[in-house]
Amino acid sequence: MSEPDLSTVLADWSASLIRHSLHDFNRFARKAGLSLAQMNILMHIYYQGPNEVLNFCEMMQISPAGASQMIERMVQEGVVQRLEAAGDRRVRLVSLTDAGRQVVLECIEARQVWLEQIVANIPADQRPQLAQALAQLGAYASQVEVHPV
Repeated sequence: MSEPDLSTVLADWSASLIRHSLHDFNRFARKAGLSLAQMNILMHIYYQGPNEVLNFCEMMQISPAGASQMIERMVQEGVVQRLEAAGDRRVRLVSLTDAGRQVVLECIEARQVWLEQIVANIPADQRPQLAQALAQLGAYASQVEVHPV
């Protein structure tokens, strides 16, 4: 029997990862009463820090008016707040509220369940080898440039 092609294995793995992650992400967003776009914004702020509304236009591929309306709904829901940027009162940064941070942490925790189930299915003696291989894969992946949409 021949060795599996690495590209094929990676494609299969990434398809499974995306399918499970999006399913969990979507289910959690609905449970939290948020759209996928709103959850995406919360996650982006959590990992990247406060952002101007215009940054969300590019990320979500929506108009400034659409981004502004979405952010306003999120402000009203209490998950984000708009703050003046230090040094330039014209710039308004969108940041997480405590409630928004809690939503993100609960989303991350919900995703961990699926990952822990995978780990539980891997024999303990194979885990260090797989962890090392995935760490190497992550290092190679970080060398690939991500192009903006």
